[in-house]
Amino acid sequence: MSDRAASVFRRLRRPRGAASRAPASFAEVERAERIFYLQTLREGMTVFDVGANVGELTLLFSRFVGASGSVHAFEPTGRGFERLEALCRATSLRNVRLNRLALAEEEGSVSLHVYDGDHLSWTTRASRPLEDYGIDVKPVGVEEAPATTLDLYCERDGVTEIDLLKVDVEGAEFQVLVGARRLLNERRVRCVTFEFGQTTFDMGNSPDRIEAYLQDAGYELRNIVAGDPVFPGRESVQTACYSMHVATPAGAITL
Repeated sequence: MSDRAASVFRRLRRPRGAASRAPASFAEVERAERIFYLQTLREGMTVFDVGANVGELTLLFSRFVGASGSVHAFEPTGRGFERLEALCRATSLRNVRLNRLALAEEEGSVSLHVYDGDHLSWTTRASRPLEDYGIDVKPVGVEEAPATTLDLYCERDGVTEIDLLKVDVEGAEFQVLVGARRLLNERRVRCVTFEFGQTTFDMGNSPDRIEAYLQDAGYELRNIVAGDPVFPGRESVQTACYSMHVATPAGAITL
């Protein structure tokens, strides 16, 4: 992400009128996320990178799971997939399976509001009122992409367990998790990391619904930044704070 994009991103993701104890900054969340992956990843693991964008985390995952592990990367947009594919080719990542495919709540297709340039990673299923957040950035178009569910993908590909499921799909994280209902109910996902922020509300999702869904599936939830609450600013889109969360099966050894 460029310095300009990061600056805009901070303005977009941090709420107005935040409480005196400020939540973690964008940089702090990113640092905590990467530290978590470095502490968690092991040789031989199976990792799913849902919303791989241009492949920054795909590269990290590939390196740490090694030749005996595997990474399934999903990026549905044309421009994003081209860059992801180019990175994997340039770095000769042989343990990565690339999928120009969206994961969703059902099989079919999804419409994506595509952003360009520095804002490519903002591409989303949600129709975002960015002007309400003081951001003068608009999508360059709408792109249709094929979609399937995580349950169906794993069934067809013979994936029986996922060690790490990372989901960063600009607001539609809940839809991805709904599509993994069977895997989650059978505790075949050892760890989920996913994003929360204003995009969650823009997509029509709510923190309460996400939390209840994961708890019903038998998962415990925490903020990836130690000491920060689950879904900071969860009351509304105006107060929502960008954050990453970790969900693991209840009673499992803490990762």
